Amino acid sequence: MRPGEGAQDMQKAIGVILIALILLPLAGADMRPADETREARGGHAILLEQYTATWCDTCATVDPWISEFADEHRGRVVRVALHPNDHDPFGSPLTTERLALKQAEHQLSLPTFWFDGQGELEGQVSQSLLENSLRSAEVSREHWIGMRVWWDTWENQPHDDVQQLAIHIEEDLPENASITVFRLQSLEMTSEIAYNGIDVHHDVATQMITFDQNGTVTDSFEGVHGWTMSNSNRVSSEGVIPVFILDTWGEVDGFVTIIEVNGEVRGVIGISIEDMPRNPEINSQMALLLLLSALVASGIIVRRR
Repeated sequence: MRPGEGAQDMQKAIGVILIALILLPLAGADMRPADETREARGGHAILLEQYTATWCDTCATVDPWISEFADEHRGRVVRVALHPNDHDPFGSPLTTERLALKQAEHQLSLPTFWFDGQGELEGQVSQSLLENSLRSAEVSREHWIGMRVWWDTWENQPHDDVQQLAIHIEEDLPENASITVFRLQSLEMTSEIAYNGIDVHHDVATQMITFDQNGTVTDSFEGVHGWTMSNSNRVSSEGVIPVFILDTWGEVDGFVTIIEVNGEVRGVIGISIEDMPRNPEINSQMALLLLLSALVASGIIVRRR
């Protein structure tokens, strides 16, 4: 053996081991496939925020067809229902915080609508008015930021199901950008208090979290189930990509992710329980494939040296 040859072989072996150790957690993280996995990609949708209440009679005539409006324009618009934190069983502080961003100079009527935070509409609106406002918001959106989200669900009997949302932003964000995620649920009235005749209210925002491009949380409403947040990597068909990871629990009907820059909406994507789940084994197979590929490649490098 030539001088130093043993040390070089040891360094090569260590390099192979390090590569394996780096990629092994990526494979192991997906070895237990989620019971349901959904995926969505986009960002061009318009955010429709509706300020509504369970005691509002006007809202009772509007809410049913607003849900249909959002369904008919699925892919173009994503609806979030904000209930007041006052005499409304579905209200929460997140509504107060979100309304404060609108900088309204007067007492808001119920219902009130915003498209991408602009174009405030109040009262008994018509479908044609909302159609026009949606088109106007689409024209005003000069640039949208693309993103990709994965929603995994694990059954956790006898406890609440585990819900995990992974968010990948497809371009670098400016320092003044923020990312907000709403948890949406369909809630059923269980009492006659604050009751306007509607039994089930859809797209109700029950949790909210806001963080910056570094993953630092700047605002959060935990709701009943709370959030756990981390930064990680995810294996996809495009390789290993950085993502923001949000964990929560219980039943969920959907999530809405919003990118805002200086308060201007620049990207919106919704993912719903109605989206068809995809094969949860794909990630596991891809992770193992990447791991094996890395080991083969590193072995070839070692032999050539």
